[in-house]
Amino acid sequence: MRIDHRKVAVAVAVICLAAALAGCSDGGSNPPPSPPAPPSPPPPPPPASVEREISPALANPALTANLAANFVINPNPAVSAKNRLFVMLPGTGAIPRTYREIVRVGAARGYHALGLTYPNDEAIETLCGGNPIPDCAGLARREVIMGEPVSTLVNVDAPNSITGRLTSLLTYLSATFPAEGWGQYLVNGQVNWSLVTVAGHSQGSGHAGYLAKIRDLNRAVMFSGPGDTGATAGSSADWLSLPNFTGVARQFGFTHTADPLAPLPNVLRNWGVIDLDLFGAPVSVDGAAAPYNNAHQLVTSAPPNPNPAGPSAAPEHGAPVVDSVTPRDAQGNPLYRDVWIYLAFP
Repeated sequence: MRIDHRKVAVAVAVICLAAALAGCSDGGSNPPPSPPAPPSPPPPPPPASVEREISPALANPALTANLAANFVINPNPAVSAKNRLFVMLPGTGAIPRTYREIVRVGAARGYHALGLTYPNDEAIETLCGGNPIPDCAGLARREVIMGEPVSTLVNVDAPNSITGRLTSLLTYLSATFPAEGWGQYLVNGQVNWSLVTVAGHSQGSGHAGYLAKIRDLNRAVMFSGPGDTGATAGSSADWLSLPNFTGVARQFGFTHTADPLAPLPNVLRNWGVIDLDLFGAPVSVDGAAAPYNNAHQLVTSAPPNPNPAGPSAAPEHGAPVVDSVTPRDAQGNPLYRDVWIYLAFP
């Protein structure tokens, strides 16, 4: 049989043309590439910084006392997030609203920042100054901080303690405002103290100092204290001699030279026991600029605000950090803003 090669060639050409139109060739080929995936949407911007007052009972309905609102601010989104938490502990009988300015400075610097309400009705020095009970002040502070039943002079259970209240507040904030990042300060439901700077005024200064003895804090800052004295005149409370769990390089103090409630000699003696004097003698911030010779003991003799925004029994005691009596510059801003940044918000 004769083969018509011209017809065969035409048939092959037709088949190849059809194959080409179908996306193949006589030698075979890969299918056309898939179109590229659309780009991922950019992450949402961080939420705006908002000031909030949150009742302790909202965070933990079991709380029935010391219910003044906590003062809370999430970080300013216009600056780099520090991913650190600042906690301000009020002095005896004071509430978080008393210390809003320093909390605002922390948030403006990129910190999560809050003032915490806790059981502070009785001054530790009033309870324990000269008291022969061994480690009286240390045991009282431990019960207020941890809620452990170790002191006969205070009665604070775990939910009411500083640790319990901070834990419940962070849990509430994380659940209610998840985009703000409060949850990073909890690990398995416990406070991640290594990310927390604890500052305190007066009674709160001693709690900050005691926490530095038992937890590895990011920083500890003590305003106008601690003034805890021991069983004998001129001695320091026992707890001040405990080893520092938080390195002393991350502990700082700031007080007024004319403080009548926590006298300068007592405070300097206690700072020395903590070992703040390893970084040099006390340095006055008056007319000076950071870093204040890299000192960890700072003092001021500047007059308190001559037009206080509220009553104060001892303006010099509050001047380093209390809103109503802290001195202001010509624009009305806190005079010690740069001091606070050096101490707590690097």
